[in-house]
Amino acid sequence: MSGNAFDVSDEPKQIFNWIPGEIVVIIRIPKRPADDELDTLVEQVRRHLNTILLPHELVLELYGTRGRWLNHSLAMPLVRRRAFIFGLHRQQPLAAIFFHVRHADPTVDDPAPMALSYLQRQLELLAQAGLQLVSAMPNWLVTAAPALYGDGGPAFPPRPAPKLDFLAGGSSPMGWRVSFADQGMPLDPNGAQEVLVAVLDTAPHPKSLERAANHPEFRRNWLLQRLAYNLQSANGSFEIEHDRYPITDDVGTGRDFQSNYRMYAMPDHGLFVAGLIRDIAPRARIRLIRVLNDYGGGDLYALFAALTDLEQELVSGSIRRLVINLSFTIMPDIRRLSYFWFEDRRWPSTQLMGAIHVLNHIEEGLRLLCESLFAHGALIVAAAGNDSLKAHQQGQAPHPPRAPARYETTLSVTSVNSQFAPAVFANAASMPPSTAGVATFGGDGYGSVDANGSQDAVRGIFISSTFPGGEQNTTGWADWCGSSFATPIISALGAHLLAQGGSASNTISRIAAGPGKSGENLFGVSPEAPSLLANIVRVQQRFKG
Repeated sequence: MSGNAFDVSDEPKQIFNWIPGEIVVIIRIPKRPADDELDTLVEQVRRHLNTILLPHELVLELYGTRGRWLNHSLAMPLVRRRAFIFGLHRQQPLAAIFFHVRHADPTVDDPAPMALSYLQRQLELLAQAGLQLVSAMPNWLVTAAPALYGDGGPAFPPRPAPKLDFLAGGSSPMGWRVSFADQGMPLDPNGAQEVLVAVLDTAPHPKSLERAANHPEFRRNWLLQRLAYNLQSANGSFEIEHDRYPITDDVGTGRDFQSNYRMYAMPDHGLFVAGLIRDIAPRARIRLIRVLNDYGGGDLYALFAALTDLEQELVSGSIRRLVINLSFTIMPDIRRLSYFWFEDRRWPSTQLMGAIHVLNHIEEGLRLLCESLFAHGALIVAAAGNDSLKAHQQGQAPHPPRAPARYETTLSVTSVNSQFAPAVFANAASMPPSTAGVATFGGDGYGSVDANGSQDAVRGIFISSTFPGGEQNTTGWADWCGSSFATPIISALGAHLLAQGGSASNTISRIAAGPGKSGENLFGVSPEAPSLLANIVRVQQRFKG
């Protein structure tokens, strides 16, 4: 984190939902271009879109050449690619191209919404010239969700897990393990060996994990030792891609224990997620891909880079069965999106269809990217979000799921506590009429306890020397709450089902359907967690020596 960005536990001065002055356009192209043609494609599109924007004193510039990239104190990474090809199952694939937007008036802080509005008004004119603009989006923040703060992030900061028998003598590995409470859960006898689970998240440097495994106080942490052994074996059972994609340092997220916005370091977020997957799917291949910085923040650039590369691996056959774990959120939920996007929060009824079209257009590219991976057989499992604590306190319904969890081609995951009641912070898992959502254990609100009197929280690997609250890390285990940590439980279950020959579509339906109970009404039965619009996958986490 750069010195002028923010400190641990800073309170953000402003909430952002996208990177000011940056956009991404999605175009449909006649065929997949060669790699050495991408720069030409980018320049041709830029010149043509500028014919629309220049009369309005706006201009698109090559990505990575202005704005925050010119702030040397931020140490921004080198941009090697400005376009990403996806939708390879289509006869006409898609290209995502990133641009900066500049206004002639330097006092205009964020010309991105203005530029997108002018482009969206000229779709027919662009099509007449042969340029099919499918979507034009701001560069949305991605959060495990001056510096930019996005209101995503875990429900609460991590805390030390109960020490239990760690204080006793001995050297045998011990710690917490997850098991399914529901009988007959269809687990693969080979531990999901044939499946790759890609975790797009924060990630430590591999050497940091190796050092942590050799720390005297962490040597009895069975899950940390297992992941470190997998990493050292270099056989693909566990990999960390720490430096493959450019990660920016100017985005952060987080909440304190009262759900107020607070930024804090969370470099172990992705490792915590990967550990839960290893626990439940012991032989699955896990690839931890760093797309978020150590403060849990990122943007669409690294996300598009990683996801389009995974699609190409599916097409080439180097990946046969793929689960993608997305323990983060993007953009406001659908009920609030219009209030953030439209400056005048009302519009005449005659313009309502136009407003709906704009709202679809500013996220369609992300939806299409998820759809493309789904078309190649990838199972995408995404966190619904943790935005509903205040709604719960006011007796209101939970917020809807955030993107990408709300898309039909993803399996949305929300949180219940250890008693399988909705967590106080949990967003709904589904948006009617969709039923592609499920709930599982993700902990509960600050001060909540489980049946043993311990914090009602998910327990997983944590290798940082101290916690955000200043406590020392003496076991390598942490308590953490949020849909981020319910999501890998479902990702691991999905890996078991894919390993047994299930398709992504069937796996989503099977997991979301729950136990398949019947009722009097022919039209269906109420979900097990009605307020969350979700059935429940029941798991238990127990300490074992």
